[in-house]
Amino acid sequence: MVKQKSLTASRPLDGRSLSVGGTSLWVVADGPIYSLSVPLGGDEGFDRALSVHFGVSARPEAGRFCDGVTDENGAFRLCGLARDQVFALALQPGKADARTLAQGVGDAAYVTDQSDAWVVVSLRGPLAFAAMERICPVNLAPSVFPPGSLARTVMEHLSVIIVADLEGGFMMLSPLSSAESFWHALETSLANVLTP
Repeated sequence: MVKQKSLTASRPLDGRSLSVGGTSLWVVADGPIYSLSVPLGGDEGFDRALSVHFGVSARPEAGRFCDGVTDENGAFRLCGLARDQVFALALQPGKADARTLAQGVGDAAYVTDQSDAWVVVSLRGPLAFAAMERICPVNLAPSVFPPGSLARTVMEHLSVIIVADLEGGFMMLSPLSSAESFWHALETSLANVLTP
């Protein structure tokens, strides 16, 4: 008789973290990620639905985000990716689901679950800016890219959404399919900052 083994789900980079020169790089615990898109001609309804569901006065502009927005499932970070698209990042793992969010906004938005498409990584500490400026083509100087800013770009040939978080670091979303390569690029850049 063959003994059956149970399978355990895992994701690339699960639990990965490191610290270099007082700067920390870590994979953010999996919180759901949802895309909310505006139906054709539905801008007013979309804004009204976000206001009612999340309690925001307006959707974040493209290139900006807002924190501390909540619904009955907890706190979210709303990221303005384009004029007609917002990402809602749940800040607590496993608290929200796409069905509940879709019911909350009704027909005012197209909701898709993006959780299995992205890895979320944070970089924070005194070497964060120096490590990022080596591999990121966006000017991340605080005077140009202050906390609350975000941009879609490419780092080391990999697609990235980069956020200047409110704690003085960076949060980055990159496709899950290339997560190991993305981690390697960040880890190498951070190590190279200390190389004379």
